[in-house]
Amino acid sequence: MSRSTSDLTAGQLRILKAVATLLENPSNKLTVQRIATEIHVTDGAIYRHYKSKDEIFEAIAGYMESNLLGPLNAAPKQTEHTPKRLELVFEQHMAFLEGHPGLARLMLGGGSTESEPLAERLKLLNAKVRAQLVQLMKFGEAQGVMERGVTPEQATEMLFGLLVGTAVCYSFGLPQISASQKWKLFAVACLKGGLEATQSPSVASPAVYG
Repeated sequence: MSRSTSDLTAGQLRILKAVATLLENPSNKLTVQRIATEIHVTDGAIYRHYKSKDEIFEAIAGYMESNLLGPLNAAPKQTEHTPKRLELVFEQHMAFLEGHPGLARLMLGGGSTESEPLAERLKLLNAKVRAQLVQLMKFGEAQGVMERGVTPEQATEMLFGLLVGTAVCYSFGLPQISASQKWKLFAVACLKGGLEATQSPSVASPAVYG
């Protein structure tokens, strides 16, 4: 089950933040002892919150699901205007990746060998994100807001590619253009009217995740 920070105790959140920090360095071998050392507690203190390392990674996966699928589920409630939906989703995904470089590496499969069920769950998470983006693009096509000649699948490939490329840059400390420049690339290539396509008066305040 997906969990946001509001569902976690202070102790659980502290442990998950430590794991996210440790994941920023690929050379770190994650053990309960290593996690405990990172936050200056005993192994027993970790086990009071999580029964095993697998359970810790299950919680990490749930946190990622909440932050990556949450914006996709919330966007239709915020506005009916597809370009604005896409912009809101993109902005929140960018913010999550920027704030969690270690989890960006996990999103790409790095560190997934730490927990056997994790790799399949993250593969499914990426598939769900991509599938929901396709649905948003299809709504956009029906609304007539997509650039002529650009299919929903092609637009999804570009936007999802920008998300994955951002995760790669944060994972390996590579230089990258700003999130606004990335959005401009997508909007100009795929949305009718380019950047102006996202201008819509009927947008609720964006939801906050994590």
